[in-house]
Amino acid sequence: MAFTQATASSGLRTSKLLSADNSIPERHIVVATIRNAAPRLGLSASVISTLDAMLSCLAPKRNHHTVFASNSTLTFRLNGISDRTIRRHAATLQEIGLLVRRDSPNRKRFTKHNSHQGTALRFGFDLSPLFDRLPEIASMAAEVMREREQIDYLRAKIRAAANASLMDNPKNDAVLNIFRILRRKLSLQECEQILLDLPINEVEAEAADDVQSTFAATATDSDGHFVRHHHKSNKEHIDKEGITLKRDAIPIITDVPITISELLSACPDAAEFALRRIETSHDVIAHARTLAPILGITSQNYEAANERLGSLRAAATVWAIMQFHNKIKAVGAYFRSITTGSKSVTFSPEKLVRRLAKIQSYAA
Repeated sequence: MAFTQATASSGLRTSKLLSADNSIPERHIVVATIRNAAPRLGLSASVISTLDAMLSCLAPKRNHHTVFASNSTLTFRLNGISDRTIRRHAATLQEIGLLVRRDSPNRKRFTKHNSHQGTALRFGFDLSPLFDRLPEIASMAAEVMREREQIDYLRAKIRAAANASLMDNPKNDAVLNIFRILRRKLSLQECEQILLDLPINEVEAEAADDVQSTFAATATDSDGHFVRHHHKSNKEHIDKEGITLKRDAIPIITDVPITISELLSACPDAAEFALRRIETSHDVIAHARTLAPILGITSQNYEAANERLGSLRAAATVWAIMQFHNKIKAVGAYFRSITTGSKSVTFSPEKLVRRLAKIQSYAA
């Protein structure tokens, strides 16, 4: 690709760099984001699979987003679905504004260059609208993840209250019907309405859970007992003595703050996914809040890290994890462990980012 770009006629050379430097996120990130945003977009799993097959046909380094693969190629990558299904899925993607179909006179998909004028005609599935809308889709995905989390919490709340009600009256038909309703997939509004209609006030345990969700950096919460690690270290014992770790008391706070340019160079994967220029600390934080639910980091854990580390340092941690998340078995548990759990005492976002920066410099 680099040789082709260097030896092409000047008119054919794009003013943009190739995708290695061109803010094009990796395919698996795009697909994962679309899957999370599917309820907002109205996409089925089969349509997303077709879109994934189209994305797999795009070159990793390119100056366009047009898919030239034939239906037979897409059929092969989709394990033999029919041409009719591919056409139907393409029509669905075009209808919701993620694809533009550019047909040639003979319905073939190809590109024709004019080396004298420096122009090109491309016929195929143009996925440029998808990449243009990725920031919007990422926001949708974050909203869906937050709503799912809230639904799971309310379902647990309803079940606990219903169980408490059955202890007083085991034959309460209204409460028994609630258990039957909980077998279905419920919306957030339905869960809220069911909770309002319950013939019992909230149980005491629910109020305690609400307090914990706000998180305070206490000794008990920093012992990491939710992380599946049963070894009791000396540091953990000290925490249980009642010492509360405050931000001003953490030795790593003396680390030299990282700059935005350092963060961008150390975490190119997160920077590429942004698709917008990151210029201020507000941009860094806003983008981290979009990435967190996509990586499987819950809002409670993110807010806990934000409370302990500060908004910019918590955001930098999310950026850094994005760079090597494929090597982590459970990203959410790992994030909690290093920010508020058993490994948080010695954790430094600055050191992590600078270590990633060295790796990037060696790779270059």
